[in-house]
Amino acid sequence: MRLKSGTIEIPQEDIYQNDKLSRQKSVSNLAKLLRNVQSPLVFSVNGPWGAGKTTYMKMLNSTLSNTDAKSIYFSAWETDFAEDPLIAFIGEMNAALEKYILGDVEKSRAWGIAKAAGVHILKRSFPVGIKVATAGLLDLDKFYEDEASKLAEALTKDAIDNYSKSKEAIALFKSNIAKVLASGDGTPGKMFIFVDELDRCRPTYAIELLERVKHLLDVEGLVFILAMDKSQLAHSVKAVYGTEFDALGYLKRFIDVEFTLPRADPMAFVESLLSKLELDSYFAARTFSNDTKNDRENLLEMLKVVTQKMSLRDIEQLVSKVKLVSLTIDAHENFYIVFILFLIIAKDQHSEIYRNFAQDGSIGTDMTLLIVLIFSGEKLAWTRQYLEGMIIASKMHGSRDWAQSRVEAWKAIYHSDNQSPADKENAGRILEVVDQNLRMGTGVPAATFLERIDMLSEFVFE
Repeated sequence: MRLKSGTIEIPQEDIYQNDKLSRQKSVSNLAKLLRNVQSPLVFSVNGPWGAGKTTYMKMLNSTLSNTDAKSIYFSAWETDFAEDPLIAFIGEMNAALEKYILGDVEKSRAWGIAKAAGVHILKRSFPVGIKVATAGLLDLDKFYEDEASKLAEALTKDAIDNYSKSKEAIALFKSNIAKVLASGDGTPGKMFIFVDELDRCRPTYAIELLERVKHLLDVEGLVFILAMDKSQLAHSVKAVYGTEFDALGYLKRFIDVEFTLPRADPMAFVESLLSKLELDSYFAARTFSNDTKNDRENLLEMLKVVTQKMSLRDIEQLVSKVKLVSLTIDAHENFYIVFILFLIIAKDQHSEIYRNFAQDGSIGTDMTLLIVLIFSGEKLAWTRQYLEGMIIASKMHGSRDWAQSRVEAWKAIYHSDNQSPADKENAGRILEVVDQNLRMGTGVPAATFLERIDMLSEFVFE
């Protein structure tokens, strides 16, 4: 059974076939804008970690490709082992350009010159670097004055010559890239270069890549689309330049236009996860009692609340944890899905309260307060009543005095003439949940649930 939803397939012939987040309209509009925008341009797609940027970028790339636009997809994360981002860029461009320049002698020649110029740019500091490093190891006091003077003169000349050659190489590189992109009639062509997962790279690589894009690849016809979590990338900049450095201002120098990825409907994503992770079929097979037939609907009601401020990746991890626990539940066992999901959320987001609750002999007061904190709102009254009853029932063995005191408190409300009908109904439903579980004989097998949920700590969800 699946524990991860896997990579979303984007068929070129039907790009939006698996578009569960209704991104088509946004992607189509952005593709039209990019086709008509003036180049060179650096465009960013900004969104937090796990927001679905990679899928969005791939849909955008495929949409542009279907209009016969030239495009290259470049994963910065997969190439940050390279010493210089330009090496990776030239390698990726070399592979992608083959289909565009195949059989075109002029364009092939221009690309060959551009590659050669790129190699020279990469080597530009090597000779001087060696000489400077060597000079640093020498004790110049042991040299005659004229020898020291000659060495200084040679180093200066090398540095100036190297700068001049590098400047020429950069100009040659840019002019020949433009020739490669030019259309048949000689007018400027356009190529879209997608750079994904920039924020996952090591800080120095990410910064070098931005500088290369802005200073070496600002060629007419090139449009860069960078996917990034700007706040995370700003941390990378500060890791290199210092915590007081204006990282956001620095990033603005490299990005011409910023586009914020629209937040997707989390429940549409949840529905797709239930299908992909085979939880739909799991729930469909567990309709053997009134306690289990509504498991799916109850799970969705809770997820509607807790996923509102979660990233898509966090949502997937949460649902994957539910799936993992489900694999430990025998076919004839009650899943207690609402209670289990609550315990998983408590462990992930309020670990200290969860740990205290999990200890033998502990009381459940803090956990009952947590219910109200997480599941507020009139529509979730049933969820709060159910969870309160489950917490009380789960403590009837290890902390009976506390559990019994809670039962008595709710009974007092239920039988009081001074309470509102709504409060009395609330108390009655909580008592019903407690009574129902105690009548089952074994009560709520809290220790078993906690053991299974604690097992999740042994797994790494990425």
